Amino acid sequence: MLNFGLQIKGTKSEGNFKNILSPFDNRIVGKIEIPTISQQEIAIQNAQNSYENIMKNMPSWKRAEILYKVSEFIKRDKELLAQTIAAEGGKPLKDARIEVTRAANTVKMSGDEALQLNGEQITMDRAAGSENHLAFTIKQGLGIVYVISAFNHPVNLICHQLATAFAAGNSALVKPASQTPLSCLKICSYFLEAGLEEGVINVLPIPGAEAEKHISDRRIRFVSFIGSAEVGWKIPKLVANGTGYSLEHGGTAVAVVDKSADLDFASSSILKGGFYHAGQVCVSTQNVFLNEEVYDDFINLIIEKAKKLNTCDPNNENTDIGPIINEWERNRILNQIKQAIDLGAECLIGSNKILDTCIEPTILINTNYEMQVMNSEVFGPVININKYKNLNELIEICNKTPFSFQNAIYTKHIDTAFTFARKINSKTVVINDSTAFRVDWMPFGGAMESGFRVGGVKYSINDLVEEKLIVIKVNDYDARFSI
Repeated sequence: MLNFGLQIKGTKSEGNFKNILSPFDNRIVGKIEIPTISQQEIAIQNAQNSYENIMKNMPSWKRAEILYKVSEFIKRDKELLAQTIAAEGGKPLKDARIEVTRAANTVKMSGDEALQLNGEQITMDRAAGSENHLAFTIKQGLGIVYVISAFNHPVNLICHQLATAFAAGNSALVKPASQTPLSCLKICSYFLEAGLEEGVINVLPIPGAEAEKHISDRRIRFVSFIGSAEVGWKIPKLVANGTGYSLEHGGTAVAVVDKSADLDFASSSILKGGFYHAGQVCVSTQNVFLNEEVYDDFINLIIEKAKKLNTCDPNNENTDIGPIINEWERNRILNQIKQAIDLGAECLIGSNKILDTCIEPTILINTNYEMQVMNSEVFGPVININKYKNLNELIEICNKTPFSFQNAIYTKHIDTAFTFARKINSKTVVINDSTAFRVDWMPFGGAMESGFRVGGVKYSINDLVEEKLIVIKVNDYDARFSI
């Protein structure tokens, strides 16, 4: 069990501790201290002072050195971190271990990118009168980055947001998800262990309502948010003038199975994409469309495979699907399933609670976009399956949704693949793999209501620096060409 006091320089404990409970069995898995309002202000002051006095003067090699050490600490504590993810977040242990491995790589890549923050030389002799100038750009940190993270990948998402902010030369305020602060606090502690001065990173495990009050603070230069669209789309209205932001929400990921597809592979891929972490993933496969010629064969395959999934304690080595993060979310998901069935959908498998905290993997057919279970993000272990005949007509229907994140198509026909890729409203199209496919160096993010800007190590860092132009007048030039 992990216990953490305040990670805010210059503060002392005031005894305001909170128990962190397992979403599976409600047992206490750790304890953290919640900062007071005055301590939160100290955290902001720390971040501001640290940016001006430490980060502005810290060379790239030093930032990279710290990040490389943090990456090694993550590898060292892989099992501890995986068990923490499973305990506080409910992700099955075998998946949590993969997340930790990814996180170590994310931090390592952030260190690599810290060494590649190159500007460019600007050609200045393109017009008469400017040829006696030299111009180039340099990339510098912005200032304070406010990191607001999500529960579903509590180690790797924090690494994506915090390691990139630090690599870019910024100080940080970090607000972990209320359900999973232990993972975040442990990751942040590694930066101190790696030799970073106190005050550069300040952790605020506070309620979302208190975090909203900070967002409009003019000292904050960038807000990095991962979470629900309901909360995220408030941020553009709250930030101070000139403050940047990135938003990563979710969507209603579409997977199309063409008649030429490898059905055995597609069914396994869709099953994993839809039920990984109980569907609590922003690109979880939600709306599946089968060519009518393969509908029956695919249905038989995916039901057979879904019945073999083990829904149970996330700390069990054999668990495939763990709990839903809290009771409110469980009830929301079950209500969406019930509404769909009441409106004519048929449940082929699942839809029931298990041990009061888990929901069985659920497959619905005969759903439509009039139902919440299709037109809004379920964020739970639910896959909707329908048949289609004409791909262009299907794309037209899918494009009416306000979401644009990651969609997929399974096909052996290149023309079919590229027709779908060109025409579907999607920030990313995956061909012959899951909608939930991601590697940590690729651009990743949603458009429309699914988010704003993209993540991915290099891409996040580019958002978190300011490119400054430097112009030098050079007097040594040939007067024959002057005006």
